[in-house]
Amino acid sequence: SRPGGWSRGPFPRGALSREPAASLAAAMDGYQEFLLTVRRDINCLSDGDRMVRRGAIIRLEKTLLSSGKTPKDFARKLFMEDLHKPLFRAFADQTEKCREMSVSMTLQFVDLVDLADLENLLPLLLAALLGRVRTLPFPEQSEELRLEVLRLLSHLFAVCKQKLSPFAGDIIDALSKALTDTCPDAKKECCEIVKKVALHFDGERISRAGAPLVSSLLANLRHQQWKVRRATLDSLGAFLSLEAPLLEHMEEVLPHLSSLCNDRTPGVRQCLAEVLEKWLLHGFSFKEPLVTAFEDDGGPAGFAKFEHRILLLLLNVAADEDTEQVAPGALGAIERVAAAKHEARKREAQVEWSREQAKRKAKAAKEGKDAMDAGTDGPQEIEVAPEFDYGAVRALLPEPFASGNTPAVLTTTYIRFHLSSVLPQALSNLTQWTSDIRGAAARLLRVLLVLVNQQVAPFLDQVLVHLYKASGDDEPLVASATLQCARMAGAFLDVDLVLGLVGKHLGLKIDQGGVGGGVGVEELWPQTRTGRQVTRTVQDVASGVKNFTAMSVENRRQVFAVLAHLLRPAPPALKASEVRTVVKFLEEGAQSDELLPWIFGAAQSLLRAGATSCSNEWPRIFDLLLRMRSGEECEAASVDASMDELASLCQRTRRQLYEEHLSTRLAELLLGAEGELWDERSSNRQVLETLLRNAGAAAAEHIGSLVPVLARQSSPEDASVPARIDLLGLVHFLLNEEDPVLTGAVKEHASALLDAVLIPNCTWRAGQSNNKIRKGGMVCIHSMLQRRLISPAALNVAFSDLLPILKSCLDDSWSPDNRMIACLVLSCTLNEMQAEISGEQLREVYPELLKRLDDSNDKIRVAVCEALSVFFKCLPPKWSRSLYEYILRTLFVHLDDPNPEIQQGIYGVLEAAVHQDYATFASEAQTAAAKSSHPRLCEELGRLADNLRKTSAEDEEAEDEAPKLERPKPPRRRNCLEWRQHQEEEQRKAEEERKKLKEEADRRRKQDRDEEFKKYEQEQQRRRNFVLRRKQQEEEEQEKEAKERERRQREAEDRAQEAAERRRMAEEEKLRWPQELEDRRLEEERRKQERARERADRKKREEEEQRRRDKEAEEEAKKRAEEEAMRRQEEAERRAKEEEERQKRIEEEAQRKRRRRMRGFDRSRSGSGRSRSSGRRSSSSSASSS
Repeated sequence: SRPGGWSRGPFPRGALSREPAASLAAAMDGYQEFLLTVRRDINCLSDGDRMVRRGAIIRLEKTLLSSGKTPKDFARKLFMEDLHKPLFRAFADQTEKCREMSVSMTLQFVDLVDLADLENLLPLLLAALLGRVRTLPFPEQSEELRLEVLRLLSHLFAVCKQKLSPFAGDIIDALSKALTDTCPDAKKECCEIVKKVALHFDGERISRAGAPLVSSLLANLRHQQWKVRRATLDSLGAFLSLEAPLLEHMEEVLPHLSSLCNDRTPGVRQCLAEVLEKWLLHGFSFKEPLVTAFEDDGGPAGFAKFEHRILLLLLNVAADEDTEQVAPGALGAIERVAAAKHEARKREAQVEWSREQAKRKAKAAKEGKDAMDAGTDGPQEIEVAPEFDYGAVRALLPEPFASGNTPAVLTTTYIRFHLSSVLPQALSNLTQWTSDIRGAAARLLRVLLVLVNQQVAPFLDQVLVHLYKASGDDEPLVASATLQCARMAGAFLDVDLVLGLVGKHLGLKIDQGGVGGGVGVEELWPQTRTGRQVTRTVQDVASGVKNFTAMSVENRRQVFAVLAHLLRPAPPALKASEVRTVVKFLEEGAQSDELLPWIFGAAQSLLRAGATSCSNEWPRIFDLLLRMRSGEECEAASVDASMDELASLCQRTRRQLYEEHLSTRLAELLLGAEGELWDERSSNRQVLETLLRNAGAAAAEHIGSLVPVLARQSSPEDASVPARIDLLGLVHFLLNEEDPVLTGAVKEHASALLDAVLIPNCTWRAGQSNNKIRKGGMVCIHSMLQRRLISPAALNVAFSDLLPILKSCLDDSWSPDNRMIACLVLSCTLNEMQAEISGEQLREVYPELLKRLDDSNDKIRVAVCEALSVFFKCLPPKWSRSLYEYILRTLFVHLDDPNPEIQQGIYGVLEAAVHQDYATFASEAQTAAAKSSHPRLCEELGRLADNLRKTSAEDEEAEDEAPKLERPKPPRRRNCLEWRQHQEEEQRKAEEERKKLKEEADRRRKQDRDEEFKKYEQEQQRRRNFVLRRKQQEEEEQEKEAKERERRQREAEDRAQEAAERRRMAEEEKLRWPQELEDRRLEEERRKQERARERADRKKREEEEQRRRDKEAEEEAKKRAEEEAMRRQEEAERRAKEEEERQKRIEEEAQRKRRRRMRGFDRSRSGSGRSRSSGRRSSSSSASSS
């Protein structure tokens, strides 16, 4: 058994410390006795049995360390002399417990051993320690033990520090391998060790061996855990803070840091800002290289070669989306770096001045002059950017600048110093493929503009060109950020400079006018589209930017979109010359209808920026707004609001602006329009309509000159369909305007308007569009007649031309609307021409009216009843009787119509027709009553005709008897005269009453007709609105579907990109492993496949064996069934045979009995009677017994 611990020996714990005067020999004897107690366990560490080694190391750990009973001096001496080698060898033991205990014990012994003694053990310790993680695959298979090994190495750095410098190459190589560990904690521990390496090792030494380490760290920057990425970035920042590693490896590191600017974790982006700040602050203290390198290209050398690139990354972090945590920290870092850079430049200036002073003194001494004459000027002052007042533009600034964190003067100076290197990179990213890069570039440009404010003026040309391109970006965030950059540029810079560049980009000369040539966006960023694939050629656009000119409509649209945001709202307001310049730009762009929405946006910005300065140029500005108001490209309400804003600046109302502009603009607009047709693309027609619709009574004096223009521009021979429709709409407006002055002017020229404009456009022509135009012209004629704007005489003159048009419209089978409006127009025409129309004209009218009684549309049939009522009022006293009878027969036929409304209309027509000929009407009514399904109505009409005929006859008799009544006596004549006067008075009153009733009925019918027509128009308008809304909804749905398809396509592209990235990372991961591991993996896969094939074969054999057994069992069962069937058949045959034999025996027995009976009968007949009777009794008894 093992002896007891040291505490039970002759020297208790602490004996050496309590007896300092003990002799050295006694102490050595105590150590030797102690050594005897643990020697066996030390030897067991090299035993071949793993359990022996495991028990030995556990007992050693308990005896030496965990129990606390062994003196530290004994433990230290034992470790230095006898234990460290077997303990270090145990790092590679096959038993995991032994490896774990050895690493743990070594960690504790490192704290016990003196630094000098530990330095002697470092070669062995590091060889054993690094051997566990220095090769791939790792000899140490346990992740936990690899982590403990790294912690031991980190603890060695804490203890030994610079003592580990001779082993820098081995340590760095081991760390580069250990960083590929899949354990995240091991990666983070390696990062901590790298920081200690950078702290304690020489920069030149680690720079030479640091390439693998840097590669491993860069690979960990893409790790999925953000803590690993942050730890890697932190360690990389510490490693490259040294001069030699930074200059050696920064070129490799910088491309990998760009992706971290868009890291999904704010903590990583914050760490990136801190690392970049550290590099910049340390870099300012580096010395410039004294010897030119072989690959020197003449550019900046040393740290200056990387300074602007590091600054660009820091600016990207400052433009981060997180404006509460990441961006403020990065901006603070930029301010600190700017202050340090300013101090560094001052030191450089001081050194340069000292060098110059030394040269001057040496030159003065050589020439024998006094050293005081060499110059006493101090070092050159460092130029600082002028201070900018951000308070006036605070509303335009993005966060975090809007919260009061405005840039300092030194920050502006520092960014301006590197602006020529930083700005082109930001601008080039504005036109990249992916939306993330473009969005980051837009945010970066926004931050740069705030930081440099007015100092961006030398680069404004290329900034504007790139803003033009980015303003039309498909991503809304990119477009909005770009336009915000334009607003800030307009607020920071002088308006003259901005307008001069915009004029150059539009191809205009500010002073003389005209259009120049240049390079467009398509030439700067050429691209071709094949189906859905777009190919863009990447090229340097710096030289082409200076010659940029917006040639295409798309380019000019982008320029005006940016111009609308470049104009800063007042105060301060634009000058009058600047307002004229902007108006000139807008007039040039307004020549294209496609640019009107963007011209309108620029005009709105001009009104806000120019304020009262716009009042001097209000006719030109109003002309632009009028052009936009007359088209469909801009929203009418928004344009009216801008007109109101302009009117308030001019201290007028919008109507006054229209009236004044009409008086000056209309003559210019109508010049030459009587003979020359306006071009289809010309805006004159829309402008004219908008002016007349809004000018009110001011248009009355121009109606006379307007009619020939309307006639020419709406000519059916050569005018376009849209022009004719628009001008008929304008005529309809003029005819229905309630202004009395304008109504009087239209009434004065109504005859010319009817002959020259309306009748030509109502003439039949083939085509659906001409059908609509014909309908519009008829509506205008109806409005003219309804408002009594034309005299009966003028209408009678034009009736010969109007009647064929009415006939064609009444007979239009394809358009019920045209038939309806023709009935209404004919009714109004007959009503106006009652005193002028002739019988021959009425002969041409009545057939068309009777045809409409058979129309398929009941509303048209009702409307034609009104026209027929007016027709009978226009008939002369002795018109054709035969035609009159024909018309009455037709009307009585339609009196039987099942529609009550039509019955009522026909009844009213017949009431009007009864006054033409009472006798004929009564005869026709009597004839129709016998055939009609409504005889009561016919009888009422007949009685009405009889009563009217009697009244008429009495009136005629009274007139005939009047001469005879003159001869009687005066009293009787007086009575007759009184009676006649009384009769005449009664007739007059009755006639007045009938006239009043008729007028009331006419008024009601007219009112009903107007209301019905109004309802009809409202229904048509509702249908048109429904169609427009449906079309708008379909367009919105199509737009949504397109956006959804784009979103899905972007998601698919992102997924494909992520899959490609994962495949690339997998390939990189695969390349890190040696070929042996790949062969082992392939061998393992081959074995797995073989085992799978064996299992499949075994399963197949088992299935075949089972099928064979099933088949044999089936055959056996079939055989048994056949045997059972044969046995049953044999048994049945045997039973049948036995039954047959039994039946045969029974029959034989019966035959024997019959024979015996027969023999006995024969014997009885041969004896006596007695014997016969006795024989009879005996036979009967025998028979009964049988």
